[in-house]
Amino acid sequence: MSEQTRISSISRRQFGLTAFGLSALAVGLSACSGGGTSAEGGAKTLQLVLSGDTNQGGAFAAAAAKYKEATGITIEVVDVPTADITTKLKNAATANDLPALARVTGLDPLWVNQLQDLSDIAKARNIDEKFLQTAPDGTLPAIPSDLTAVGLFVNKSLFDKAGVAYPTAIDNSWTWDEFVAAVNQVREKAGAKYGMVMDRSGHRLRAMMYEFGSDAFAKNGDKYAADDKAVETLEYFQKINDDATMPKSVWLSGEDGNAMFKSGQVAAYYSGSWQVADFNKNIKDFEWLSVPLPKKEVNATNLGGGFMVAFKDTGADEEAKKFIDWFYDDANYTEFAKLGGYLPVKESLKVEYPYQQASFELYQQQIAGNQAKGDNAIKRVVAEAYAETPFSGDPLREETVKMLGGSQDAKTTVENIVKLYNGA
Repeated sequence: MSEQTRISSISRRQFGLTAFGLSALAVGLSACSGGGTSAEGGAKTLQLVLSGDTNQGGAFAAAAAKYKEATGITIEVVDVPTADITTKLKNAATANDLPALARVTGLDPLWVNQLQDLSDIAKARNIDEKFLQTAPDGTLPAIPSDLTAVGLFVNKSLFDKAGVAYPTAIDNSWTWDEFVAAVNQVREKAGAKYGMVMDRSGHRLRAMMYEFGSDAFAKNGDKYAADDKAVETLEYFQKINDDATMPKSVWLSGEDGNAMFKSGQVAAYYSGSWQVADFNKNIKDFEWLSVPLPKKEVNATNLGGGFMVAFKDTGADEEAKKFIDWFYDDANYTEFAKLGGYLPVKESLKVEYPYQQASFELYQQQIAGNQAKGDNAIKRVVAEAYAETPFSGDPLREETVKMLGGSQDAKTTVENIVKLYNGA
């Protein structure tokens, strides 16, 4: 048995994830309509709709199994593809058939006013207030389920082969020019195909803007705005998208940056903490390492993660809140974070991970020392759902793709992004 398999087995036993529990959790959406139904013996069955739990070791499914052992109540985990969850919840809201619970990465204006107030749970369970955003009426519609941060990975084997050094402490982080020079040295000396790859995501590019000293389209009053540093970042990003430092295929054609890095042909990968669990399990052919992000003016990252929400009037309102309260108990939440490779959102909670402890600690140091000038990324996600003119999609990504395709310059790109953020 491999070390990772052994760790996964231990973690699942700690959550009480028995064969019976797995079987019960595998029941599909059709087994239970709406928020909750009465099961044998009067126990409730509540749906928890989410995406990506399988990729994170089944941490939510394991928590649900442990909750059933403790309470007799079934939390039916409905894991849908990431691309489908928005549509699924929209359709459920339209049909007045929302689940009791969901773990989402964003709130939708269509159903944001159908969320229960979770402020009492957040206070009782010591959720870090930096990540809590109230609704206009003062209620708390969502609590972050986990925290992620943009970060950098290097192919240590390629760097060592090329004899190129890399920083391991934030105080010694590369400048962007030093980083680009280093990955191109690795490409030339170690035979890598590309110097670096960055996910095709506005979330990742926003982190780079923070590093260049931009506020990355923070709100000025009630309107989103831009600065010259945003233009400077995009000009630099365009320069390194040249099929050598970076492959054009990721941003222009949607090629998978994760797969490219795991192929062993890329010196560095600008992605984030959510990759640690995947790489620990699936990269076998070379050594990899989490290293500090490069900087232009400041050390900065961009935060993200998921949110736990409980919907109103599902027939299981109180039961849903009871599960969320249980979920954030220190012992339960620590096991969840360990199994899924998640960073905690609870104040002062220390998690000892069963693998890659140094990587997780580096991410937490990056978050603690984050000098980003822009909006609080976690709060912004919630606040945007209540905006008078909400935007759709990812304007930063979509307009940057146009720039890389040659149809507009960086200044026009920034101007267009501001218009889209402001609902034009």
